[in-house]
Amino acid sequence: MKVTLRQIEGFLATADALSFSRGAQKLHVTQSAFSQLIREMEAALDVRLFDRTTRKVVLTEAGRSLMLKMRSGLQAIEEACLDAQAISRLEKGHVSVGALPSLACGYVTQALGDLRRMHPGVSVSLHEAQNPDLLEMVLQGQVEFSVCAQVPASQELVFDGLFTEELVAVVPAHHPLAGKARQSWKKLARVPLILMTHHSSTRRTIAEALLESGLPDKPAYEVASLHTAVSMVRAGMGAAIMPLTALLEMNLDQLATCRLSGPVPLRRIAICRRRDRVASAAALEVSHLVRMRVNQSLRQGILPSSAIE
Repeated sequence: MKVTLRQIEGFLATADALSFSRGAQKLHVTQSAFSQLIREMEAALDVRLFDRTTRKVVLTEAGRSLMLKMRSGLQAIEEACLDAQAISRLEKGHVSVGALPSLACGYVTQALGDLRRMHPGVSVSLHEAQNPDLLEMVLQGQVEFSVCAQVPASQELVFDGLFTEELVAVVPAHHPLAGKARQSWKKLARVPLILMTHHSSTRRTIAEALLESGLPDKPAYEVASLHTAVSMVRAGMGAAIMPLTALLEMNLDQLATCRLSGPVPLRRIAICRRRDRVASAAALEVSHLVRMRVNQSLRQGILPSSAIE
């Protein structure tokens, strides 16, 4: 059994008008061609759909049942098409996004606020996680993209660069390192170091810088939260090394920052997505708004011009 959309259109046109001639007019075909169309549909179904006389056309019981169900089905198809169009126009829809905690509270939430104002019908799920988990979320399709630290590209993942930022030391405002333009790793290492755990996107960069400077990767304290690290610095427990953008959303009262030299620790931030997936309209819009927020930071001097990818 194979019924074509053209046959369905012809059947419903006849059911509406109870006339083969008016049905033919609606489909812009000759009456003979139209009659053949209906006969072919009846043959495909092995069901008589109309009782025909010289004076009128009447639906059979099977024809009436088919008409009601087909109308319901066509309405569902029409609604599905309208729904798809609304999603493509960002009138509705949903997008899942991943982000590092240090970025989720800054550029990403700012971009989501922009999305809410511009497209209130689009809902968002924001997943905060460390870098390895964010990459896995993209691979598994749990999020459409993640704003994360860039790692070497793979067959499955592609990275669209956003910016490169320095990691800086955070010390108490009264500390001797406060106010220094730049400080060496060896001098910083004399202070108890407060570092993120090895799951953090910054820890490998810091470990490599310490190794290059001939220093061990043995901090006095390891924490999982940037806010905890700042609180420990404020309590006079040592110095933390943190991404510059993470500090933009924090209270730095009684604290100071110090840039590092030889080597300068850098973190590249990118939008990570699956290479084989076509992004939804909502995902494209959110990633665009994130980039707009980054560019705004450039114009305002919050990020140096050399930071933009």
